[in-house]
Amino acid sequence: MSTARNGAAVRAAEVELLGLVAYGSLAAFERTAASSAAAESIADKLQLARIAAQRFSHLDRLEQELVTRSSNLQAAMTPFAPPVDAFNQHTEPKTWSEALVKLCVVGGLVQDFASLVGPGLDPELQAILTGSIDDAELAPAPGRMLAAALAANPDDQGRLTLFARRLLGELLSQAQRVAARHPGLTSLITGHDQNSGDDLAEVSELMSRLAAAHADRMIALGLAQ
Repeated sequence: MSTARNGAAVRAAEVELLGLVAYGSLAAFERTAASSAAAESIADKLQLARIAAQRFSHLDRLEQELVTRSSNLQAAMTPFAPPVDAFNQHTEPKTWSEALVKLCVVGGLVQDFASLVGPGLDPELQAILTGSIDDAELAPAPGRMLAAALAANPDDQGRLTLFARRLLGELLSQAQRVAARHPGLTSLITGHDQNSGDDLAEVSELMSRLAAAHADRMIALGLAQ
């Protein structure tokens, strides 16, 4: 492969990564805003509204980066709408506490993904990826709300634990589909040439590490049995 073709392939993969992060940020905004509307206390409404606003603001930076790569926000996000939407449709919360569990699980997995993948990217992309994560002041808020909900209704622990497991399973399933359908993106994330045969093994290892980090987080949230 020529240097020009290789450079074009890398830029295309970067556009895919930015598109995936962008649609994920948009979906997170929608999910958090809906949770804010469902909150009973004004304090919870305000905190979740602030998180939602922050997630929406991430789109401005992502849009700027896509323009520099001769793409645009809508075009880059479009391929990733089906898997993200399918995940949300299959894991729609039925209660306030389930909504909090989903915020904690998805937010935590996104943070874990950025921590695991970021060091392998160039510094600019790494900064963009980590910049799409909630800041340290706001990020713990859903976990505190969940702890309060569990303290008020301890019998919900078992049901919420099962829901958290379902969230993990569905998210990893959709992630595997994305990896299979976007080999250039997978190559960028794993650091392997997409024709080397090593990228699928690397994806499997990444999934295992995400699952392990999720298990630790569930223990911290009181949702491990």
